[in-house]
Amino acid sequence: MSWKAYTPWAVPVVVAGGILAGGLSLGQGPDAGAPTPATEARGGLGADLDALRTHDPEDFSALITADDLYNRIYFLASDALKGRDTPSPGLEAAAAYLVSEHRRMGLEPAGEDDTFYQRFPFQRRGLNVDGVELQVGDAALTYEEDFFVMGGAEEPLDGPLVFVSGDGNPGSDGALEGAVALFALESGPGPELLQEASAKAGLAEREGARAALHILDPGFPAQSIRQAAVGMAQPQWTVGEQPPFPQIFMTRDAAERLLEDGPANVEELLTRASEGAAVRETLEGLDVSGAVPVNTLESAYPPNVLAKLPGSDPELRDEYIILSAHFDHVGVGQPMNGDSIYNGADDNASGTAALLEVARALRSLPEAPRRTVVFAHVSAEERGLLGSEWFVDNPTIPIENAVANINADMVGSDTHADSVFIIGKEYSTLGELVDDVNSGRPELNLTASEDIWPEERLFFRSDQFHFMRKEIPSLFFFTGLHDCYHQPCDTPDFVDPDKAARIARLIAHSVVEIANRDERPEWYPEGIEEVRRMTAGGR
Repeated sequence: MSWKAYTPWAVPVVVAGGILAGGLSLGQGPDAGAPTPATEARGGLGADLDALRTHDPEDFSALITADDLYNRIYFLASDALKGRDTPSPGLEAAAAYLVSEHRRMGLEPAGEDDTFYQRFPFQRRGLNVDGVELQVGDAALTYEEDFFVMGGAEEPLDGPLVFVSGDGNPGSDGALEGAVALFALESGPGPELLQEASAKAGLAEREGARAALHILDPGFPAQSIRQAAVGMAQPQWTVGEQPPFPQIFMTRDAAERLLEDGPANVEELLTRASEGAAVRETLEGLDVSGAVPVNTLESAYPPNVLAKLPGSDPELRDEYIILSAHFDHVGVGQPMNGDSIYNGADDNASGTAALLEVARALRSLPEAPRRTVVFAHVSAEERGLLGSEWFVDNPTIPIENAVANINADMVGSDTHADSVFIIGKEYSTLGELVDDVNSGRPELNLTASEDIWPEERLFFRSDQFHFMRKEIPSLFFFTGLHDCYHQPCDTPDFVDPDKAARIARLIAHSVVEIANRDERPEWYPEGIEEVRRMTAGGR
């Protein structure tokens, strides 16, 4: 799990005194991969399907055992994979293993070009601070004093300055073509400011603007401008061929200087913005010229791995339940007690292994669930939910037909004995469904608890976030933070494979219930309202 994923920025930025937060032999071709000793050890993955189907179909999930989970986690979190950083040979080895296992189970590819893979453009970029320039009208602004920058652009920012308020009107795409959009932020320092700014920048990008220019709240400390500028200029991994859409954050003092002789002053603009009406007003005499160039330091094309079990109902098989889990971790880092490999057994070999076991259990059913089940193993979660972002925005299935997402991230800890936290239960009918399934399965001995860390906003901090952007009802299965989170001690011996197996069984039964019901899961009105507000600005 990536704890920086709750903000739109993947690098730490100090604002107002706080943080806003070797080669392997396994093949790496399009569908490369081979069974490993760890996967052969137990679990019968190569067994004939007829043999797998000799058990009671009402208890199909009994195929999922602690031994199976442990063997999968043991391989994924082995030192040989060196922490599965994105990108890395270890990540590629993990992906090849996932492809091999899904193929052996008889699942169908759901990636690109009839393979199990979806690769995405992944760039490490940093702002070229020596080339940053910004002039509005006749006034030149000073970087690190009057403004800081998030994102960047390969082309100059030249264009008219257009004040924007409101959410726009239907068909307004292109209304800001070639302009720099000026916004008055209403939020003070903190995560809410980032969310508001990114939502407004998204509006500007959709309407064709070159950049978003934000007027900061007067409470934003002047001394934090340089700190924010330094933080934002640091190289970071981003998804996509182009740099992230440029956002420029300007102090209130700088805005007042620019606008004092213009067609409207800051107070007038703030008043208009607070009224909520859709406004697109060109500020005459205040054309923008400048540049926010970026340097591309590294490029890669890491994988997502996607498999599917087609539904059995001719009328419902074109609807999808998407199970997601990230299979990357943070790689090799600062040694602790002589160990520099951050194995990521709980985070998130446990969720990855759980998905494989759910796939195997569902594949053993005499008849597949009515709806199609997609297994989305995504990477670059630790870089800011980037693999799931790419999949959702560039889907290999009709994402509009997805009826539910269940995300498994860190399901191997027993820090909270026999408890699994179903984050997001109160947002949709999925919560009640899982509660009913768990109540009917006392042999699982699991307490399906609600979120006990509401202040952490966990529902918006793992890969389910991007499915929620598409308004797909979602749940997040989680067993809680612990002392080995993002530490070398998160090894296979740390996890509780029996508990992880019981959680995987709960997921399997819940998926069958979702897939076989006539009705789709639905958001509660209050739930979808908050989801829309929290996902409006993207990650």
